[in-house]
Amino acid sequence: MESLILLLFEKHKEFGPNILQYIHNSLLCNIPLLESFNALFIISSQRISMCESINTEKQELKDDVKKFLYEQIISIYMKSRQKSWRRFNDLIPEKGTSSLRENLKAMRNDTQNSENKYTSMKKSNIPKDPMLGLIQLQIWAQLDIAEELFSKMFLVSELQWLLWAFGDNVNNKRKKNLIPLILEYLKKGTSFSKEAISKGQIFAV
Repeated sequence: MESLILLLFEKHKEFGPNILQYIHNSLLCNIPLLESFNALFIISSQRISMCESINTEKQELKDDVKKFLYEQIISIYMKSRQKSWRRFNDLIPEKGTSSLRENLKAMRNDTQNSENKYTSMKKSNIPKDPMLGLIQLQIWAQLDIAEELFSKMFLVSELQWLLWAFGDNVNNKRKKNLIPLILEYLKKGTSFSKEAISKGQIFAV
């Protein structure tokens, strides 16, 4: 199940905030996974029957009961993993079930209350690959204190490089002017230009 979920997460760009619902639906209708689940039932019932006395009547679960149990296991598994999933590429579940809404509230509380929330926000933690670096910056740009953090983290020359990477030729040397422009591009999900990507390294001249 874990391996399948990791594969499904690769579709996060296609499905965006709906990824959790997509994974849930995919797990429910995944035939190999369902077959493995039923195989476990068969193995379990064989072991139980071996331990029971000969006179004991064998009890078989009906298909609708198995289906119900399978759906419950998937639902429980989903709920148990949502806290870590919402930290995967900063994916936020859209409004849907009450459990997803509750997890969204919890995520906002985590953002407001955790003192160590921003300890990983260091320039050294930005991947050198421009595409990966852009993804990391887009995640950070969604934070409430993004403007303050970007101001402390980046030099003017680095901010100018980011604007150039977005294809913006604004010639400005003041952080207070550069950062809002960059955050706007990041929040919109704007891609770096082909020339910036070809550099092979973020902030490369």
